[in-house]
Amino acid sequence: MSQIQNICKYSSSLASSFNKNIEKRSRTISQESLQECAVCGDIAVCQHYGVRTCEGCKGFFKRTVQKKSKYVCLSNQSCPVDRRRRNRCQFCRFQKCLGVGMVKEVVRTDSLRGRRGRLPTKQKDNDYFGIYHNLSLISTLVNSHKDTTPDISCLDYATYSEPPHVNSPLIVRESENVRKFYLILNSSVKRIEQFIYRIPGFSELCEADQELLFQSASLEMFVLRLSYRTNSNDSNIVFCNGMIMHKTQCERVFGDWLFNILEFSKQLKNLEMDITSFVCLCALAVMTERHGLQEPRKIEGIQLKIIESLRGSLIFNPTYQRGSYHFSRILSILPELRSLSMQGLQRIFYLKIEDLVPIPSTIDKMFVASLPF
Repeated sequence: MSQIQNICKYSSSLASSFNKNIEKRSRTISQESLQECAVCGDIAVCQHYGVRTCEGCKGFFKRTVQKKSKYVCLSNQSCPVDRRRRNRCQFCRFQKCLGVGMVKEVVRTDSLRGRRGRLPTKQKDNDYFGIYHNLSLISTLVNSHKDTTPDISCLDYATYSEPPHVNSPLIVRESENVRKFYLILNSSVKRIEQFIYRIPGFSELCEADQELLFQSASLEMFVLRLSYRTNSNDSNIVFCNGMIMHKTQCERVFGDWLFNILEFSKQLKNLEMDITSFVCLCALAVMTERHGLQEPRKIEGIQLKIIESLRGSLIFNPTYQRGSYHFSRILSILPELRSLSMQGLQRIFYLKIEDLVPIPSTIDKMFVASLPF
């Protein structure tokens, strides 16, 4: 009998210890999962539209995008947005949503609501047609990308040199750096233009919208394509025009902008995108909402087709079927890309003021397209 009592005591002790460990682990998991909402600071359990947010801000952002709501701030567009005051100014709340990186393109419109992008169990005939259309669009984008990407076997080493020892006067050195900067940017943008004008549906837009989208997206595309090609471990950088330069040379030419591009390149590499996902991302960087568009509905239609192609490429790719989370992560880098574009524009603006070298007209036009941002 005493032996049975000892066994019962031992079992009770084990159960008590097990329960304590479970409670301790649950508290740890709970503390880890209950983080702050990036918008208002309320409790946020998981990510929504690329950012960790609470259910309230998630719902607000979703409704705003789906209904295409337009808000007006009654103050100076800098209202505090926190848990207590988040409902006071919808304009500032939505701007903060965008500011922390929530991605509008991830929100499903009326045509995409339902099964969160999952394929139905039984395919219908029109589904097969849709898949064929997506493959056709991706194939066009991939071929356009390859045709406008520098051939590794024919790179231009004309201006390449190892970490330089320059003895010429500073003013000569600086003007030469500016000249190289304009040369690289101008010739790269011409390559980028070829890709943009081959995006399916782009040529069907009115000329004014074509020009606005091209000018607005040129620097974003420059950063995106350069980041995709660049490896942080390499000492050389290859530009869209086939010119190759040592990183030390590029630092002199591009200034701090280069450092931020290289950091963005690491972020891009972490996404492990294949070529199909990357070309869709490039097309989305172009076909997006811009201030002053004359036919925004047309552009939105093309954008939705590209989004579905990107979603499809992730679903059907056997290498990584990471679903909507990976889809969201890819789209979430678009705000960062736009920020880097604005940094490049600031760099150009200062060089334009210094006026050491005349600015090419192609680059000068970017300022007109970017003013409304």
